[in-house]
Amino acid sequence: MRQLLAVALFSLLITGVAGAQTASSKAVAAVNTAVGCTVTNTSNIGTAPMSCHDIFSGTPVVMTPDNFVPVMDATVKVSNSESLFVSTSIVTGLYTSTTTKTKTGSTSTATGTGGVYERAVLLDGSGNTVAVAFPVAACTSTVLGCQSIGNGFGVTLDSRVQTLTQSLSDCVVNVGLTTGTCSFTSTIGLVLQTTSAHSFNFIFPNVGVGTYSVEIQMAVNSDAQVSGSGSAVGAAAFGLGSVTVDVVRLVHDFSF
Repeated sequence: MRQLLAVALFSLLITGVAGAQTASSKAVAAVNTAVGCTVTNTSNIGTAPMSCHDIFSGTPVVMTPDNFVPVMDATVKVSNSESLFVSTSIVTGLYTSTTTKTKTGSTSTATGTGGVYERAVLLDGSGNTVAVAFPVAACTSTVLGCQSIGNGFGVTLDSRVQTLTQSLSDCVVNVGLTTGTCSFTSTIGLVLQTTSAHSFNFIFPNVGVGTYSVEIQMAVNSDAQVSGSGSAVGAAAFGLGSVTVDVVRLVHDFSF
């Protein structure tokens, strides 16, 4: 068994708020500036050692204890017991490459994986987490689209497992009056690269009076494993994005 740990390079985004945010506002939006991060492959999502910084200033970007990276935030003031509708859009990308080389009588397997995950959290004026938005707040390990990360969950925006297996049987030669030989070598490679844009809606129901910050957080994972002879690479990325937050009043005593 031979494991290859490839390094996934990806871009992510932090907020650059668009427009003024006043006490009477019922909606707010945010866009972002580029930040660079590196992550070493691991099969344990949310525990990979990541290092993030602003590309232009070099200022470090602080990550959450469970390895989420804040990419956008918007501040809103709630004057009554109202709810927040949060809509996000972000570009994601996955890259996986697997190559196997096998001789007679052996089997080789190469696997490359990658995933991108998102959640929205509500912060108070001191930066403490007040709530995690629904539907992520209702996630369990049995729900499709819910990914366990650290002590919580994120919604799966992109996920891929690419496995390439190659096997060659032994070469059997029937020899009569003369001698003979038999030799086979086969090499197969598979590369997949995907870039796509995703939107997802989050809900904070029945938020109390106060000034809050809605923060969009992202997490990634990548892994590469080889059994036999070959190579594998797994990488994940997220980039350009935006977020809008609407203050709404739901029906009386609303709950999920």
